[in-house]
Amino acid sequence: MSSTTVAAATSSFLGTRLPAEVYSNSGWVQPRFGFGAKKKTAPKKISKPTITDRPLWFPGAKSPEYLDGSLVGDYGFDPFGLGKPAEYLYDVNSTPFQPYMEVFGLQRFRECELIHGRWAMLATLGAITVEWLTGVTWQDATKVELVEGSSYLGQPLPFSISTLIRIEVLVI
Repeated sequence: MSSTTVAAATSSFLGTRLPAEVYSNSGWVQPRFGFGAKKKTAPKKISKPTITDRPLWFPGAKSPEYLDGSLVGDYGFDPFGLGKPAEYLYDVNSTPFQPYMEVFGLQRFRECELIHGRWAMLATLGAITVEWLTGVTWQDATKVELVEGSSYLGQPLPFSISTLIRIEVLVI
């Protein structure tokens, strides 16, 4: 019985006991409610010191002012200044067809990166689905293409490989 109590007390599943110096009046049970007792004021939260020494793309490099580390993956790398807001630029020649704020800016880059990530996940799903349906892995796809000719999901296509390459070059 006592061994199970000790095991339960040391189990990380049930939690761990805090040291006595954390709470001045720590005991076995600390009620979170009171019956008519005067409420204690909440302890003041200690503010975390701001970290100005954040990781940068190159150790010792200086991050631009507009890259403050608020976005995920911001390591201060913008050598061409493409993420600069319009306030930092001297000469903004925007046209009605292509305003500057719609072309550049951190928020637009963030949205484009989200869209790019979604397309990449969809492409991965498509590649895995084709492998699952045909049974041909991506490493062997070119071998099957050269032996059997061009096909999609087992159905032959009326184009040769050279015609498909020409179409792809023209389209892209």
